[in-house]
Amino acid sequence: WTTRVSGFRDRALLLFETAGQGKVAHDLSDMTLTRHTRDLQAVLAAAGWADRPVDLAGFSFGGRLAMAAAASGGLQVRRVVSTAVASRRTARGRFALRGCLASLRSGDMQGFGYQITLASYSSSFLAEHEARVPKWVDALARECTSEGVGAIIAETLATEEEEHPLHTERLASRIASAGAVEGGLIISGTEDAFSTLSSGADLARVAGWEHLPIEGAAHAVPLEKPRAWRDAVKGFLAKP
Repeated sequence: WTTRVSGFRDRALLLFETAGQGKVAHDLSDMTLTRHTRDLQAVLAAAGWADRPVDLAGFSFGGRLAMAAAASGGLQVRRVVSTAVASRRTARGRFALRGCLASLRSGDMQGFGYQITLASYSSSFLAEHEARVPKWVDALARECTSEGVGAIIAETLATEEEEHPLHTERLASRIASAGAVEGGLIISGTEDAFSTLSSGADLARVAGWEHLPIEGAAHAVPLEKPRAWRDAVKGFLAKP
């Protein structure tokens, strides 16, 4: 992600890595968004940002965390940008996640890497970068653990039950009813099979936020269309 944030150097920026990401050992017994929100609060406090308004931008799981943090009331959140987050997932998306989780539970990081790559990128992007994919998969296997990523995906699937208090629509409703943020933006890839364009628009309506489609991108919008994504985030955050 450090290669994707050079365009944000005009802002004070903090990159937050949750428990389960990377190689650092964490207690994985509690992987709820509530726990990750507490961790984010602690990191912001350690950085000296506890008493200042912040903007939150997150992609996929990070986008869900941004919404949970805004809904918690424990942070001063000005604006939120959530990318590739939606009100509901398609059956295809749920099966893709369950397949990824099965690979992770058997310790197969290579298999997971190819599955998540196939599910996250558009056909045109994969065709253009096919020769580079094995290196991406190898890097993922080196830099993450099956236990950590598996715990994140398992919790993600659990929160997608409509009655779950941390379901994205419930988070959106809480944010809207509390007037918790100044504004928000949902960014969706037009070819996203995980979090579809229409369900991204539905989530934005529940939250009372703006919705922006990025043409030709699948789930991994910031990686497929980095310039369009960066310009959308910066433009929204810079609005008066």
